[in-house]
Amino acid sequence: MATHRYICVCFGHKLYIHVSYFIFMFIAILLCLWLAHWQWQRAQAADLRYSHYQQQLAHAAVPFSLFSSEYQKVIVIGEIQQYLLLDNQVHNGKVGWHVIAVVKTPSTSLLVNLGWHQQQTELALITPLPRYIKVGGLSKKPQANFMLQDATLDPNWPQLLQQIHLDLLTSYLGYELFPLVLYAETQLNDLIPMPISMENKFYMHIGYTVQWLLIAVFCFIGFIFICRLEQQHE
Repeated sequence: MATHRYICVCFGHKLYIHVSYFIFMFIAILLCLWLAHWQWQRAQAADLRYSHYQQQLAHAAVPFSLFSSEYQKVIVIGEIQQYLLLDNQVHNGKVGWHVIAVVKTPSTSLLVNLGWHQQQTELALITPLPRYIKVGGLSKKPQANFMLQDATLDPNWPQLLQQIHLDLLTSYLGYELFPLVLYAETQLNDLIPMPISMENKFYMHIGYTVQWLLIAVFCFIGFIFICRLEQQHE
């Protein structure tokens, strides 16, 4: 046992350091510091994204174009090619769908979230959508999360979606889709608009950063405490 233990003098105190304890402490602290740095980077990105969102809100709506950017207020005029249903969307405690329309404009095709619709026994809307629409809202890049099963294996796909995956939809439709989704603020038929709202998550990520730093400090304190106990047993 003694061959794996070293004596170190720190601030006038003699510490008995086990190599295995030291390696564990070093890896734990290194991991905590990496996680703290990662959360700090996420905090910076969240603050930048929120600032961009706030700046875009201050501008008036402009006609949609290929140069439209994220969180920009735009007005889309186009023809609905078809609609898809985004599943498991809750509004006021009721489960329903978000109606996602594939809209063809003079410049490109894009997805437009027309709003919430109460779930039906069949994959159909109560009121048919018009052929042509003019809606305004904010555009946002969809985030495709990890799924255990390939979405295309669902027999109801793509009419019923679990998430918006642009690459899969582009492959299915056979033509390119604009990389942003418009969230309409204009009410259409009996659909309830689901406009984009954003909270600044800067302080949340800062809290996580401090949390991981404190865990690193406690790991070091715990290591010193164990070393002191080893000394007392000598």
